[in-house]
Amino acid sequence: MVAALLTGGGQAQASAPTDPVKALKKQFAPGRGVRVSETNRTVVSGIKGAIPTRTTGVIGFGKSAAVDYDLISRTTLTDEQKADLLGSLDYELTPLHAIKVGRYTFVKGFHWGTMPEGKHWIRFGGSASWGDDGQRGDQHVDVLDPAILKTVISKAAIVKSGEYRGTLTAEELYKEKYGHEVRKISFRLFVNRDQLPVRLITEYTRKAEVPDKDGKLVKETEHNVIDTRYSDWGAKVTISAPPADEVIDFDDVKWPSNEETPTGTVTDRLQDAAPTKD
Repeated sequence: MVAALLTGGGQAQASAPTDPVKALKKQFAPGRGVRVSETNRTVVSGIKGAIPTRTTGVIGFGKSAAVDYDLISRTTLTDEQKADLLGSLDYELTPLHAIKVGRYTFVKGFHWGTMPEGKHWIRFGGSASWGDDGQRGDQHVDVLDPAILKTVISKAAIVKSGEYRGTLTAEELYKEKYGHEVRKISFRLFVNRDQLPVRLITEYTRKAEVPDKDGKLVKETEHNVIDTRYSDWGAKVTISAPPADEVIDFDDVKWPSNEETPTGTVTDRLQDAAPTKD
């Protein structure tokens, strides 16, 4: 599929934009956007086999940037992984639905505290944020940001027709230390004949300290391979916040007294999604 997108007649190639950053900026317009399909395969130390997460949805544009999104992520576990992470073979993870509208992100299907009756969404954007800078789904390298796309292209060690391949650091991306000890991120970026991103594959290792079953902090390593595909550039996109009466602010969630806000590793996310025991 990628090969087909990268081919074209000589005349079409000659008239196409030669700069992906300029091509991206031309796409920005309110009410327009791009569709996303993503697969993240995570290998966690102490857990047998890769944990796949599939994310699909749309990203909406503003006048000069990608601003909003509506994404649903589904994680699939084997019986052995369920036993190790959740302590139950019968429990099924609910899809994680995240909607960003303006400064707020609304999240459904991932609850750390006690939700009041009728409340299904947690609103982030005040004292707490959802995800790392530029993160949508599991992809941390935001090639829909012109400045980051420019950095990615500049760090490409291998440049082929329609492909940029290389390695960069989190500091080069976001000008600050990246969470959970991510040092280097390798990437493969594919663009179509219009120079728009159609596929981004990133790979990195994340290290952190997480509590074990006894509450003791232990070192954990995650290895992630994230394959994100962009399609239907310029599609009409409408993204709306969920009903206000179903939303609770992050600060108003009642937290269990013996727990802290999760740190965000895969193990944290899965364990915090597990059913509570009476």
